[in-house]
Amino acid sequence: MKKTLLLIGVLFVFFSQLVKLEESIQLYFFGVILLLTGVPHGSLDYFVEAETSKKSLQKISLPSFLFKYLLNMAIYAIVWIFFPILALILFIIFTAFHFGEIDWPIRKNTKFDSLLYTFYGLQIILFIITSHIKEAAPILQLATNNLVKNDTWILWGASGFYYSSIGLACSMALLTVFKKQVGWDFPTVFQFISQTIILTAVINFLPLYLSFGFYFGIWHSLLSFNLIRKQMNLSQDFSGWTELIKKAIPFTLLAWTGLSAMILLSITTHTQLFVITNLFIGISVLTLPHLQVFTKISLQ
Repeated sequence: MKKTLLLIGVLFVFFSQLVKLEESIQLYFFGVILLLTGVPHGSLDYFVEAETSKKSLQKISLPSFLFKYLLNMAIYAIVWIFFPILALILFIIFTAFHFGEIDWPIRKNTKFDSLLYTFYGLQIILFIITSHIKEAAPILQLATNNLVKNDTWILWGASGFYYSSIGLACSMALLTVFKKQVGWDFPTVFQFISQTIILTAVINFLPLYLSFGFYFGIWHSLLSFNLIRKQMNLSQDFSGWTELIKKAIPFTLLAWTGLSAMILLSITTHTQLFVITNLFIGISVLTLPHLQVFTKISLQ
């Protein structure tokens, strides 16, 4: 599956170079991908939680799950309102952990392994932001309630791009040297390095919204969908995927409703940039409880 998704990413790059898409078209693409895959892959969290609880001989109820889930979202939303810089830092840390655990080929339940793939995920999320810092800076300024200005983000982004690139290169070098300690063989290391090189190339050459849309909406979300399918013991054929989609529909509609209400409320009184910023904040608010559920899933 990863090879197919990487090929799609490469084709996206060629298409974007041949056809220069206006920003509005890029935003439509990002929005569609977010609605079709980004949000739905988190809409299966209740079923993932139920499955993991079953394996540990525990039971959960839908009301208690939703209460805890929504409470975590509400607390994090409050952090965004009163402490936006702290909220952004937490989002980057959460995202680093979550992206890393999905991209990591062999995950072990050890603190050392968690540290390794969190560091890798951190370099990926920083690379996505800093490789498009001129486009991302206005969003980051608004997200931090103008506490950190556009020029400062651009200045930091230049350094961040350098350090994230070096960090990824060092990660690949260390994995090659210490592959036995990590429990990988040479083919696994080679495939992971190749995957990282192609991913970062796709991220770098695509515009910001297409880049994030591909990585989050296609790469990350579809890999997550596949892991959820395995966790729920659904077949890999059409019927298995259909069953997965059916289970995702109710919670997806609920999430769509919430995001749509937030966007419509923003559109009536604010600019497009403000709407986009709120959309990213909305995604981050969904990330915290999603991560708490997803980290329990078996990734093997």
